Amino acid sequence: MAAVMTLLAVIMSIICIVNLKSLTHRPNKNSTSVGGKADKTCSSMEASNVMIHLVINVAATMILGMSNTYQQLITSLSTKELRWVLSKHEDSRVGTNSPFNINAKRSGKLKAWLQWILLIGTSLPVHFLANSVIGPSVYHQPPSQITFEEVPELSYSDLYRYNNTSKRYGLLKTEAVGDRACWLAFRTGTYSISQSPTGTEYGFEDELAAWPQSTVAVIYTKPCAPYRETTTIKDLRDKEVNRDFSGEEPSLYSIGDCGFGKDVGCEMDGPVLGDEGVGKEMCRLSVRMSAALILAGCLIVKAVYMLTVVIRGRKKIKTKCLTFGDVIAASVLDPSLQIKNECMVNAFDGHRHLIQHTCHPKHCRAGVEPSTTGDSIGHCQKCRKFNEIDYAGDLLHPSIAIKYKKSLIANLGGNAVGQMAILMITSVAMLGISLMLAVLIGFSASSFRRQCREPDIDDDFRAVCDKGQSHFLKYKYGFFGGFDTAAALGGLEMNSLSSEVAAFAISNGAQLLYSIIYLLLVYNFTLISMEHDWGRLERDRDRLRCTLVEGDGFRQSYLLQLKKRLLYPMMIFSSLMHWLLGQSISTKETIWSDYNDPSNPVEFSQYNVVYGAYAVWVSTILMLAQTGICWYAFTYCREGFMPQMYGSIRACCAATTQLTSFPRAGIKWGDLGEGEKFRHAGFSSDEVKDIKPAELYCGMDSEKDVLDSIRDRGIGPDGVKKRIYIRDSGGNDS
Repeated sequence: MAAVMTLLAVIMSIICIVNLKSLTHRPNKNSTSVGGKADKTCSSMEASNVMIHLVINVAATMILGMSNTYQQLITSLSTKELRWVLSKHEDSRVGTNSPFNINAKRSGKLKAWLQWILLIGTSLPVHFLANSVIGPSVYHQPPSQITFEEVPELSYSDLYRYNNTSKRYGLLKTEAVGDRACWLAFRTGTYSISQSPTGTEYGFEDELAAWPQSTVAVIYTKPCAPYRETTTIKDLRDKEVNRDFSGEEPSLYSIGDCGFGKDVGCEMDGPVLGDEGVGKEMCRLSVRMSAALILAGCLIVKAVYMLTVVIRGRKKIKTKCLTFGDVIAASVLDPSLQIKNECMVNAFDGHRHLIQHTCHPKHCRAGVEPSTTGDSIGHCQKCRKFNEIDYAGDLLHPSIAIKYKKSLIANLGGNAVGQMAILMITSVAMLGISLMLAVLIGFSASSFRRQCREPDIDDDFRAVCDKGQSHFLKYKYGFFGGFDTAAALGGLEMNSLSSEVAAFAISNGAQLLYSIIYLLLVYNFTLISMEHDWGRLERDRDRLRCTLVEGDGFRQSYLLQLKKRLLYPMMIFSSLMHWLLGQSISTKETIWSDYNDPSNPVEFSQYNVVYGAYAVWVSTILMLAQTGICWYAFTYCREGFMPQMYGSIRACCAATTQLTSFPRAGIKWGDLGEGEKFRHAGFSSDEVKDIKPAELYCGMDSEKDVLDSIRDRGIGPDGVKKRIYIRDSGGNDS
């Protein structure tokens, strides 16, 4: 894992280093989006955009999974802390990535919390920025074709005509950048919006909106003919500016008897909706360096931390309990960890407490009614701070042998309520959005067919009808997120770093919410997987999966709690959902670049919120399926005599009081014999008897009971009678 994380960190670092020069020399300082030339059509880059984001989401899922593994190393308890935790905190879970386990540690809480916060703090940017590191950018360049038309007289009515497919304007407003752009087109034959000769930057949103068009028509009168295309942009700078504004319609630019507005004007013709001919957009995949640098830093920190943990852990004895097999092995190697007299108590049920009470003269006096709290002491409990409680006092706790067990939702308690609320709210919200889109698309399709059947529609909409209904719906509602297959919801503020941050939040907000839901799903399946493996030991003899020790009696088949047949499908499902959510709603950058004036290149950027209806529908279906799976997981209930474990350390330590070895054939749980009062159940390396229903099970009461039980079960798994030597406290073998 450390090697893979290091490799990913190196890849991100290389991406940042390669694009660092472009970042420092970018024309637009209000954007960190950089990349190569926009020399490909948007439709040709659609597949590349989809595949790159799919790979990014797979890598992000792997990063988060590896980070969770190291988080579990932080939150897991060591073998030295098990008895103390059971005594002071009653119980704790093993095999789960819960930060609350840190509070149960005996020492090193601050260090563990700082390490956990470090990993979480470097994981959040992966959730928040992964889909924004590389994103689509649509490039617009100034119109390259300039046409000239000489007219007897410039008519203002011709310069202010608007319709559905074209926008004609004379740019007589002094605040419009188009004034200078039009004058440059007339004098130099090049259309450019670089900084005006007066040094003033004007508002130009309307002019930029017309850039996808490829033709600028310059209209001029006869007195201006001698000045057409007679200079260059460099020579024109700071010249031909009339600063003596007088008259009702002043001319900002003029030369001789030729002035802008009264003698020169421009017009631009727009294409038909979705036209793939004139004014075709060019696209590129841009690297958002602000996101890339943050991610590179986070991956480097993770890689350094993981390598440090691996290097420092070499040739050291492992003490972290990551699986319930580790807890069982630790309790056998150190008998002080074993919990006696609780062999049939389910996980997180009530346990008897050994309480030592120091009397207080204010409350502990004659005539005071004993409190109902305080197990086994029958004493006033108003001053609980004077109690010393041992939750692992090995008190007798008999339980009746029954097969019926509680479901997972009953074991989770209040946590299940929060999980169900998150799942239901998210599913209902996504279902509502999907239904709304379906209704809107249905109305639009019906309206489209009705309008296209009308005989008197204009030529422009007729061209849209000729392209077909699917083309129209794709343009209006989108299919998947990307270049051509996404529909626009609206635009953010132009040339603003805050808009770039907002774009990151919009593109990754849904994935961040889903990551929380996915962690809940992993948590539930981890508990179910542990409970399934635990319960199987009642039916079949098997070796424990253990990370603390190695040998013929143990397995190291897979890491942590999830098997490959569960882990891989869940990772694939998570990657697919993250990718679909990124396709459902994202941001597409529009860049206007003008390099016609080499001395003053200009670039403007704006992020537009886009969505894809198909991606919304597919992700909703998968989200509903996941909700159903989680609800089904909540109902999981394993029946059998073996007590429920669900990650309980106490249940593991209570089942090992007579387990002494780990043979190659494995261990099994069952009836271990009868003592003076109660029967006993637990793990054994030898043959075990069947549990007797409705009998009370607690534990062996004396050393004689234990010896008799071992002698009675002196038959190995292969059925061969074995001679067992037991050394008593006096050093004598029997």
